[in-house]
Amino acid sequence: MGYIDDFQETIDYIEENLTGRISIEECAKNSGFSKFHFHRLFGIHLGVTFMEYVRKRRLAYAMLDVIKGRRILDIALDYGYSSERTFSRAFQQEFGQLPGSCRSVKYVLPPKPVLKEQINLLRGGVQMDYLSEVRIEKIDTMDVVSGVRISNNPEEEVVNFVTEWAKKSGVNPGARKFGFDIPLAGEEQETGLRGYEYWVTVEEQVFPLTAGLTCKHIKGCNYAVLRVTEPYINPFERIPLGWKKLAGWVNSRGYKTSCDQERFWLEEELVMGGSVYMDLYFPIE
Repeated sequence: MGYIDDFQETIDYIEENLTGRISIEECAKNSGFSKFHFHRLFGIHLGVTFMEYVRKRRLAYAMLDVIKGRRILDIALDYGYSSERTFSRAFQQEFGQLPGSCRSVKYVLPPKPVLKEQINLLRGGVQMDYLSEVRIEKIDTMDVVSGVRISNNPEEEVVNFVTEWAKKSGVNPGARKFGFDIPLAGEEQETGLRGYEYWVTVEEQVFPLTAGLTCKHIKGCNYAVLRVTEPYINPFERIPLGWKKLAGWVNSRGYKTSCDQERFWLEEELVMGGSVYMDLYFPIE
């Protein structure tokens, strides 16, 4: 049995507690994953961040309450908004209209995701020629220099920052480089910010670090790996589909995806023979 059953229970829990306090830390703990594992799995299967999903589900149910004729302030407070004004602003961003204009609209609540159905479709339906078959690979323990950015465009910013430091510091040009999304606090996500961390592997020699960089000792781990050919031709399709196919494969094989140590979901860009590839690394036990 794969991890999907445990993860589905968390989706069900969110659905049943939309008027209460819901945190990513609590949901991750209840599902048996670390915060980072939970964050990454959520993005793969739901296509949005944890807080974005909670926000959308709350507003969807709030729309039903608006149509029922409930007082707007009461609805706002039920779904965690501090005032009618902040609720109305969020409602308008989601639906394009203020709550008071939606009393008589026809609205059907979007169904709750059923992850097993998604996985079954992926196992048989993702047959893109730019996605490779899955292989198992071990990455040995390594030392890395890490940079993190939280912004509207964190990937480009942190990649350029770490790459420039590596060149100036004389890091081996052939050093491996990995990047990955990082979870943010709810307040940061509400503002539309995203987080990204980027590593460059280093040898035992000590390199002087500039502000914003840290050294990390990363334990070795086995990974399920899938390669995406020319990922930037359509990055918002190819890379997410790669992750979904990889997640479906891991779940179908029944691999354990949680453990006592923190694990990282890595993306590694490669240039070979004039073509660009991206290897996706899903940690397994």
